[in-house]
Amino acid sequence: MNELKDCPDCGAKPGQPHKNGCDIERCSECGNQVIGCSCPNHDKAFARWTGFWPGVIEAEGLGIDMDEFYRLNMHLIFFVKPEIEN
Repeated sequence: MNELKDCPDCGAKPGQPHKNGCDIERCSECGNQVIGCSCPNHDKAFARWTGFWPGVIEAEGLGIDMDEFYRLNMHLIFFVKPEIEN
């Protein structure tokens, strides 16, 4: 069984939001790295550190590698917070 680990960049504990400037944190609006985007409504709580590198567990569950995960835009499904209709 894998152990949950702190974020290797910012040290966030599993279940906690990444610290500002973390280059591993994914944007909850676009799915890319927060450090390289300018989305105005990023939700740090939604994009919290899980204890695993973003996408690794998801790709493994889908039976694909990380290159395929991003090529198929799966990061948009797993990292982007869905809009809730009223």
